[in-house]
Order: sequence, then C-alpha cells, then structure tokens
Amino acid sequence: MGGSPYHRTGVAMGPSAEDTGREGLHRSATIAAPPVSSSRLEWVWTSIRFCNTFAVTILAICVVWIFIQLQYITYSLNQESDRIDNLLTQIQQHQSEQIQELDQKVESNHSLTLYQMAGTFTLITCLLTMFHMSTHLRNYHEPIVQKKIVTILWMSPIYSVTAFLSLLFPSAGGYLGVIRDFYEAYTVYTFLALLIAILGRGDRDAVVRVLAQHANHLRKPTACLSSCYHPPPESSDEAMANAVLYECQVLAMQFVFFRPITSIASFVALTLMQNYGDDDGNDPWSFYKTPNFYIAMVTNVTVFLAFTGLLKFYHAVRDDLLWCQPFSKFMAIKGVVFLTFWQGLLIAIFVSVHDAHNNNSGSVNTTSAAKTAQEQAAEIQHILICLEMVFFSIAHLCVFPAEEWEPDYRPTEMQAPSMGIKDFARDVSFIMSSGKRRREAATRKAGGEPSLSVPQEEVDDVGDDAKNALGGKLGHGGLSPETERHESDDDDDPLSLQVSYQRSDISSSIDERTII
Repeated sequence: MGGSPYHRTGVAMGPSAEDTGREGLHRSATIAAPPVSSSRLEWVWTSIRFCNTFAVTILAICVVWIFIQLQYITYSLNQESDRIDNLLTQIQQHQSEQIQELDQKVESNHSLTLYQMAGTFTLITCLLTMFHMSTHLRNYHEPIVQKKIVTILWMSPIYSVTAFLSLLFPSAGGYLGVIRDFYEAYTVYTFLALLIAILGRGDRDAVVRVLAQHANHLRKPTACLSSCYHPPPESSDEAMANAVLYECQVLAMQFVFFRPITSIASFVALTLMQNYGDDDGNDPWSFYKTPNFYIAMVTNVTVFLAFTGLLKFYHAVRDDLLWCQPFSKFMAIKGVVFLTFWQGLLIAIFVSVHDAHNNNSGSVNTTSAAKTAQEQAAEIQHILICLEMVFFSIAHLCVFPAEEWEPDYRPTEMQAPSMGIKDFARDVSFIMSSGKRRREAATRKAGGEPSLSVPQEEVDDVGDDAKNALGGKLGHGGLSPETERHESDDDDDPLSLQVSYQRSDISSSIDERTII
C-alpha cells in the first residue's frame, strides 16, 4: 500500500532515500530561491536610481531654466535701468540747456538794458557838452582863456564815450582806459594853465608879479626842486613867486606823465593775471596781493601831488580870482578825477571780497559765473561813469559860463530861492482889511471928516509897485502939495469939503485897482 515506508514496515525507521531526496530537492529549491529575489531588488533599485536621476535631471533643468529666467529678468532690468538713466540724463541735459539758454537770454536782456541806459546817459552828456562848447565858441571874447575851458569841457564826453565803448567791447576796455586816464591828467594841468591864463592873459611874468604881491603869504617851495629855482627864492619877492609858480607847474605836470604809465602798467598786470590765472578767487584778500592794488597806490600819490600844486596856487591867488569863482571850477574837475578813481578802487575791492565769499560758501551766481571779479567791477564802474558824467556836464555848464568872458561882465550873486509866502500874506492882510477901510471912509463921510490921508502901514502892505502908484497920485501924505494948500485955506468951504470927499473916493479906487 501506498504510504510512508515507516508505516509499511511498522518499524520506526529513518527517513528514506526518497524522502531524503525530496528534502534535498526542497532544500535546494529553498536555497536557489534568493538569487531570484536579489535580481528583482536590483531592478527595483535600478528603477529607483533611474527615477532619482531623472528627478535630479528634471530638477537641474528647472534650476537652469529658473537661472536663465533670472538672468533674463536681470538683463531686462539692467536694460530698463540703463534706458531710464539715459532718459534721465537726456532730461537733465535738456533742462540744463534750457536753463543755460534762459540764463543767456536774461543776461542778454540785462546787458541790453545796461547798454541802453549807458547809451542814453552818454548821448545826454554829449549834447549838453556840445551846447556848452557852442556858447563859448559863439562868444569867443578871450581866446587864450576860453580855449582852455573848451579843453576842460571835453573831459565829460571823453569819459562817457570811453566807458560806453568799454561796455560794448570789453576787450578794448584797457586801451580805452589808457586814453581816458591820459586826458584826465592833461585836464588837471590844463586847469592850472587856465588859472594862469586868467591872471596873466598868456603872460607868465604878469602872473609872477601878481604872486609877488602876496609874497608874505606864500609858503616856501619844496627843497627837492631847489636846483631848478633861478634866481633863488630868497633873493626877492618875485623870485619867491617864480619858484612857487614853477613848483605848482611841476607838481601838476608830473601827473600828466605818470598817470598814463600807471594806467598801462595796470592794464598789462590785469592781462597777465587773466592769461595765467594768478587770481585766487577763494581768498578775500587776494586783491590786496595783486599788482593793481600797488599801482593804484602809486596813482593815488601822483594825484595827491598834482592837486597839492593846484591848491597851493589857488590859495595864493584866491582873492585875485574871486570874481570868477575858481573854487567851484576846481571842485568840478577834482570831483571827476577823485570820484572815478576812488569809486573804481572801492568797487574792485568790494567785488573781489564778495566773489571770494561766494566761492567759499559754494553759492555761485549763474548769471555772472562766466565773468571774473575784475570784469564785473569794470562793468559796474563804466555804467556809473556814464551816469555821473551827465551831472558833471551840468555842473560844468554852471561853473564855466560863457558870460564870464563877455566885455564889461559883472559877477552876479544868486539870490535865495523864495516861494512868495510873505507877499501872499501881505496881500491877504490887505484884502481882509479892505472892508474895515471902507467902513472907516463911510464913517468919516457921514461925520463930515475930510481926512484923505492913507495910513502908511497900508501903503507898505501894498508893495513897491503900489507905493509908486499911490505916491504918484497922492504924494507923501495922500494928497499933492497943491491939494494940501487948498485944504488948509478952505477948511470951512462946503465946496472944498465936497472936493475932499471926491478925492477920498478916488484914493480908495486907486487902492482897489492896485490890489487887482
């Protein structure tokens, strides 16, 4: 029967060979099973690794794509930023161009206004001076004296014209300034020559004789020119007068030679400073370190010496020239020289200090940034000269009249200005008292009083013309001498009383007509 061999024998026996084989087969099968599982796991791990690699690749691709996107965005942003910067730069450039154009227009309009003002003042000065010169030329009674006056009168138009041309052509301002300064010095000496000509009419010896009359009041001449005095001043009064006159001429004449030299030196120094840039705009004391300041001091010394000579001569002959008012003539010339000189110096110092202050503070005026301190100072000086010469031409018209040189000229004194207030008050008082006078006349007529006399204070109130009119009609006491005699003879005659009343009415009518 089938079954297990152990049952078949009934004996407990060990496993049979078949069983052993089965067990071995089962065991071998059991042992051979793991290789099949590891390949499957390897496939799984391979799949996982593939998935991981694929995922990493996809992730890397995404990262690369994001990076590319970021780079593209960054590039786009940079492009936009550059475009915005370029647009902003263009806007700023356009705005700066518009601002510069506007500044140029404002500066041009400002300059045009200044040119118009300066041109108007120059034209007025020239017209006034030409009219003044024509009056002298039409009344040319003293050629020796009046030709020097005409020379002096040229001073105002020359100053004004050179200043106006310097405004129009700044590059030619230096050359025009030399011409103006030379004529200024020549005018100073011409004024001394004018005083000498008035005293001596061209004869220097006559002037020496006039000075000799004031020898006791003459100050001794300077010892620096002692070698030029001949004869020595101590020898006689005329020698002293001759030495003083010589000294005054030398002091005035040195200005004629030194003033053009200092003007040329100042022009050269200013040109060199502009070319080499020696001017330190940040230093407020820079002007005092420039050559122009020291040249101005030398010029001031020469001006002082020239006017010292003029004043010394004026004080010596003041009484002899009193009739032609020499002091006013002297001030009209001294004002031009001194005012323009010190005015130019003060303007240069002020502009230099102001420009240094602006540079240190960082505030720069755009309208004048292109101009240096010297150019600004020169422009202000030229405009002021054009304005001032108008007033100096008017002053010359008053102090150098042509009537002084007419035959039989007598100086006239200018009366104090009056508005006629006193005359008006007298007229008001007379009008207010007219009713009172009429009542008194009516009272006298009613009471039979034949008094015809006019009160003296009422006659004084009428004025000079009324006094003459009343005096011619009524005489001293209000009646003519014949009427007074007739009144004294016929006091009791009714006819004489009637005539007296009629004459009293005539006197009242005369008073009223005089007031009208």
